[in-house]
Amino acid sequence: MIFVEGNDDKKFIVSLLQDLKKNKKIIVDDNINFENYIEIMGSKRKLLDSNNPKYQKTLMKVEYGEITKALFIFDSDFETGDKNCNGMDQSINCYKQLIKQLNWNIEFNFHIFHRNLDYFLVETIKDKKCYENFDKLVKCLEVEETKPNKKPIANLYRDLYPYPKFDYSDEKFDDIKQKLINLFN
Repeated sequence: MIFVEGNDDKKFIVSLLQDLKKNKKIIVDDNINFENYIEIMGSKRKLLDSNNPKYQKTLMKVEYGEITKALFIFDSDFETGDKNCNGMDQSINCYKQLIKQLNWNIEFNFHIFHRNLDYFLVETIKDKKCYENFDKLVKCLEVEETKPNKKPIANLYRDLYPYPKFDYSDEKFDDIKQKLINLFN
């Protein structure tokens, strides 16, 4: 089972899993629906809350042996405040606390995006020259001054290109790809 913050995260993970399947990095049934293996938690706060009702539903599947591995994928975000679980160190600490509180007897792993998924994706656009021009437009429009994360930029890119040109062979994908491969093997 894969736990993510939101729908954009789920879409990205499904796309990455499909790429891994296409390249025979994971061997799964041809009819597999990866969406069935991903639980949207609603936000980082809800993902890191062991009292989230979605975890109670999952507990039954864990107890019946239907789920033997779990991967948690979320953003570190920007702030470093203790109460928000933001920043890389605090995100890791909050994840460890979650695992302790869940007390499931299964294999766990996690992947935390530095800052957020949108920053990560924008940094891995396949056509670097295109991205440089795109980045100039974003600076001209002062998008980052209005909204300090990359979500508007990533959304605009996805709207312009329904099949984004993210370069899954970029080494920045290696860590999360390996975790997904381990999960499905």
